[in-house]
Amino acid sequence: MMLESDQIVYDYDHSTVSALGAVKIYYDGYTLEAQKVTYDQKNKKMIAEGGVKIVDRTGAIIQADTIDITDDFATGFITALRLDTPSQTHFAAEKALRDQGKTTTFYRGVYTACEPCRENPKKAPVWQVKAARIIADHNEHMIYFRSASLEFLGIPVAYFPAFSAPDPTVKRKSGFLFPAAGYKSALGAFVKVPYFFALGPNYDLTFTPSAYTRQGVLLDFEWRHRLDYGQYTIQAAGIDQLDPSAFISSGTRNSGDTDLRGGVRTTGEFYLNKQWTVGWDGIWLSDRTFSRDYSVLTGANDVAVSNLHLTGQSATNYFDIRGYYFRVLNNDTGAQYDQDRQPIVAPVADQSYIFQDPILGGQLSMKNNVVSLTRGETDYVDKNGVGHYVPGDAILGLEGNFNRASTDWTWQSSQILPLGMVFKPFAYLKADAFYLDQQQILSGLDDQGTYTRIMPALGGEWSWPILMAAGSSSLVVEPIAQIIARPDEQLAGRLPNEDAQSLVFDDSTLFAWDKFSGYDRVEGGTRANVGFRYVAELGEIATLRGVLGQSYQLAGLNSFSVTNPTQTGAVSGLESNVSDYVGSVTVDGGAGYFLTANARFDADTLDVNQAQVTATGKAGDVTASASYLYLRETPAIASTDAGEESDTISGKASWQFTESWRVFGSLAWDLYQKEMAGNSFGFAYDDECTTFSISYSETTSNYTDLETSKTLMVSLQLRTLGATGFSTQLGSSSSN
Repeated sequence: MMLESDQIVYDYDHSTVSALGAVKIYYDGYTLEAQKVTYDQKNKKMIAEGGVKIVDRTGAIIQADTIDITDDFATGFITALRLDTPSQTHFAAEKALRDQGKTTTFYRGVYTACEPCRENPKKAPVWQVKAARIIADHNEHMIYFRSASLEFLGIPVAYFPAFSAPDPTVKRKSGFLFPAAGYKSALGAFVKVPYFFALGPNYDLTFTPSAYTRQGVLLDFEWRHRLDYGQYTIQAAGIDQLDPSAFISSGTRNSGDTDLRGGVRTTGEFYLNKQWTVGWDGIWLSDRTFSRDYSVLTGANDVAVSNLHLTGQSATNYFDIRGYYFRVLNNDTGAQYDQDRQPIVAPVADQSYIFQDPILGGQLSMKNNVVSLTRGETDYVDKNGVGHYVPGDAILGLEGNFNRASTDWTWQSSQILPLGMVFKPFAYLKADAFYLDQQQILSGLDDQGTYTRIMPALGGEWSWPILMAAGSSSLVVEPIAQIIARPDEQLAGRLPNEDAQSLVFDDSTLFAWDKFSGYDRVEGGTRANVGFRYVAELGEIATLRGVLGQSYQLAGLNSFSVTNPTQTGAVSGLESNVSDYVGSVTVDGGAGYFLTANARFDADTLDVNQAQVTATGKAGDVTASASYLYLRETPAIASTDAGEESDTISGKASWQFTESWRVFGSLAWDLYQKEMAGNSFGFAYDDECTTFSISYSETTSNYTDLETSKTLMVSLQLRTLGATGFSTQLGSSSSN
């Protein structure tokens, strides 16, 4: 021990030594400061008085009026105590008893994880717990509260006869987690009380029983286990419902109208070596809407995707093989949600390789793909609402077995020409083999047998970046011309199309060599893509960049005009030999605002056929964003409303009106249908120790497979103590 003080007084009659004035004692990692410290040699105790301050081995700071403690700092009695820990938690008490270094009991104590107000330290923190006794167990690293009340801004809001929480140094500790509560029309009022079992440093179990006044008790288990070379989880939930008929609302039957309901989900990821991983994500549900009704297992609302995969990756090589199972979660209304329409994919394999050594002055790369899938029932868009397929409906997938193997070899180079011009020659060769055993539903469609297809291509791209500058502003304009020569697409429109149904012609695909999104379709014929890119630096005002251009079918069959089962390309803007114009502009203000717009204009009339605008901005304490989407014609594969306009606007904003308080909201409006698609609003409080929010959200029935959903949610998180929430339905939704 080392002692510093202004004066030392020895009392031989009472066997005491007193240090007076600016006393500092350093012992075994502890530091004690006081105006006076008296050491009782017989009892081996110290009494410190006057502005007492102790810093322990962990960095915790104890401040008190007086401390009566043993010379090893293990046992003592403290009055007018304040304890500040390194984890920014704070205790205060009229008195405290420290017992052999094992426990500290605070009498009439106060605990909080909030920092004191800088301007007024005596002001009550945002929240604090007052208790008759607060017992800190230093061995178990637990804090026990007896006869406790929770206060917000000095106002009591809840009383607890007893509760406990791990001390802030503990990352994993068995015990109850904060409960959650709420109300749903089909479930009734409910409360969830999770218990966490910290069974080991690398595995744990969470058990969450949930009691519903209308349906009974749901049991939910989640097991997590981390190993040296990976991790996996297993979660299971189930219930024997008391009132299944509650899921029948307005004559509409929900899949929850049954007694026993449940599900299991497991995930995993294991590292075989530095390059190879194997993993899975699998889910089984007793019915379509179980996970949605009870908010368990998955947050998906339309389809739960199960997969098993093996992945390998190096600097130049990539391989991935997967199997998929798609579980429909939509409410059981209509043939379009039939589970048999979903394919079982076993497997789909992708491999790519980049050859390191140059070949003919350019880079050669290879991509391969193999897929095999089975579908139990033909999937189509019932645009007439007759409940069965009729000619003209878009076919999304045929009943039966579909197999394809594809390879794609690509070579490209780059050359700098005089005056800064750039020329990029390229070539590719695609080859596919199909084996089909599918339902014969459409004449002219090759759905039985073996078929092969080869597509060679040769092309080049010329560009010339031109820089213009004046003062602090500059403009770069880069005209681009691209031409691709190839034969007609073989078997165009005659083969099933599983992975190339999505076709978006815009500035991002203007210079794509093949504008189809997958392997099942390949673009044929000779095509030219022309346009220009631009970047403008307008001093400190803004930066503008964008693209404008058009595509031309110069010779051969236009693949996008071919009649095909999925009707891909029918309203893409590429179905004519002279395409629509596509363009985009991005404005970056550099001072908090950002705008992106892209559009597709009719080649003859310049009418807008497609437009999307997204804007974000920050002005002072307000942050906002808005987006607008317009489609003159909806593709047939997108919905039963094929051919109708899609015209929507959405936005969201947040206003931080104080350092901690903010209000927020969002809305989505269907301009074509002239109705609200959804909206939400709320307010929240955030600081270093508290997160609190109240929000309201609504989704109307035309934009969900359930009835109109109106939900009020309240969430609260107190640092070191935990989080809880409450949600309730304000509408008459039958499920969610």
